[in-house]
Amino acid sequence: MPPLIFLLLVAQMRIGPYLSWDDSTTTTIRINWRTYSADSSVLAYGVDSLTDTLKDNSMTTIHSFRLTGLTPGTSYNYQILCSGYSTPVYTFRTAPEGADSIVFVVYGDTRSDSAAHQMVVNAIMESNPQFVINTGDLVYNGGSLGEWYTFFNVEKELLHEAPLMPCLGNHDYPPDNYFSLFYLPENEEYYSFEYGNVFFVALNTEAWDYSAQRTYLDEKLSEAEQDPSKWLIVYFHRPPYSMGGHGSDLDVRSAFCDVLEQHHVPVVFNGHNHFYQRTEPINGVTYIVSGGGGAPLYQPGSASWIAYGEGCYHYVRIVATATELSMKAIRATDGAVIDSLVIYPTGV
Repeated sequence: MPPLIFLLLVAQMRIGPYLSWDDSTTTTIRINWRTYSADSSVLAYGVDSLTDTLKDNSMTTIHSFRLTGLTPGTSYNYQILCSGYSTPVYTFRTAPEGADSIVFVVYGDTRSDSAAHQMVVNAIMESNPQFVINTGDLVYNGGSLGEWYTFFNVEKELLHEAPLMPCLGNHDYPPDNYFSLFYLPENEEYYSFEYGNVFFVALNTEAWDYSAQRTYLDEKLSEAEQDPSKWLIVYFHRPPYSMGGHGSDLDVRSAFCDVLEQHHVPVVFNGHNHFYQRTEPINGVTYIVSGGGGAPLYQPGSASWIAYGEGCYHYVRIVATATELSMKAIRATDGAVIDSLVIYPTGV
């Protein structure tokens, strides 16, 4: 009987569950999934036991529950109950209100090669991140729902416990499926969120006009600077500084880099070029390309302002404490640390 139950679960659950935030990371969470056939759903959750429930009686293949009023810095168990089957009991954790240390992962360009993508995801899971950031080009053709299903099935063991906060890449267009699948803050195209001692801004470099995002970036960073204990991190797909592959995007550089410099953003993460690459600080900002999540690899170029580069499948593990921002680029094939960097607060 247990094997039959498992086969029924596989047949019903098309993708998920996967987690994200569209509001406070300390008191809310989004739990999302899709089913092969229209179904109603019940989500049971709780700290020690599954004491609370949310029910959706509508018959649909698209499911999302938004949990609110959660306790900061707390682990919750949850289980999805559908007609005739249930998922295993999974766990998520809300962000702490104040954190001595947080751990997250940045990776990107996960399109095209599911085997390489799976290898990177398996490696990321060894780092046990509290959440993950994808720098764009999650799939090759954003208009193909089947490619999105493949993406989520590759990442399912990671994303049912670690929320994913992506940004749009050029291959994620047309973006209708992206906006349908993800539940993100604000207008979802570009947004901000806080987790522990870090304030994040995600931008969309596929827009025709960057003026609204430039204003938004300036305003959000100005607000975040009011709390000097917060690290500022910005991420978007096309790199303003990179050598090799597509090189540097000069329009992106013109639109955003002076704003990043004015607000003393210490590090910016990008994708688009399918390799790992880190610049020396450029007017105080370090730019890191993390585009080795599964797409065909490129060879990085060199320049006097390039600190390190390597064409490999990889991810970047970041630990943020009150006194330092520590980053390690980790090769997925063998777990080797290929590059590392520690940034200290201004004046330390």
